[in-house]
Amino acid sequence: MTVFIRYQILSYIRSLTFIPPVTVLLGWVFILYAYKNVSILSSYAISSVAIYLTMTWIAMGIFQIDGDSEKHILFFTIGKKSLFVLGKFLTCFLVWIPLFLFAEFFPLVTHSFNGEMTLIHAGLSLYSHFILGMLGVIIGALCSATKLSTKRYAWLTAVLILVISMATPSILEGVSALRYVLWLFPPVTQVITYLNQGDGIHLSSLFWVETSLVLIYVAIGYIAITWLILKREH
Repeated sequence: MTVFIRYQILSYIRSLTFIPPVTVLLGWVFILYAYKNVSILSSYAISSVAIYLTMTWIAMGIFQIDGDSEKHILFFTIGKKSLFVLGKFLTCFLVWIPLFLFAEFFPLVTHSFNGEMTLIHAGLSLYSHFILGMLGVIIGALCSATKLSTKRYAWLTAVLILVISMATPSILEGVSALRYVLWLFPPVTQVITYLNQGDGIHLSSLFWVETSLVLIYVAIGYIAITWLILKREH
């Protein structure tokens, strides 16, 4: 698995397709902290959304990087197709790490916040960046490596899912009947809602309930994506 992941990372770097999404994220963070004395959690909420969009873009590149013949060779080398999917997700996770570290520590290095960082702030930041990053990977894999979206409409489908997931509260205000349909979309607003309540936030039991539901969503998403990819490659 280690050899496969290393190969995937090197292939992705050599393809140079990482340049546009990484450049967009870097520019987003630079602009976000162009001014000093900004709120800690609300700023991390914005950079979490940036990670969400960026990881969708990156995941689509990673899941599409292998040609058909190369993919069959990798299947044979790894032994199990499920390990192939797991390796792709782990590759995306390793790519997420430096992006998260940059988004997390850039404002600290540049002294951009208007207050002192606490453990709660750091924990919420890690939680939101990680969950939204993994949700982005799930969307990228869904739109690029399954039969649910053709290659021609992969990007359009991804953008549609991203927009709906971020606009869920507004959609519910206008059409409440879609409440149960929107459960299928990534729970972006549930993740960042606590980061938009001010830096003096106190976490209640409701936070842990919603966090558990979000983690269950991510786990189900990974299992569903794995099943869909295996069905396509069967």
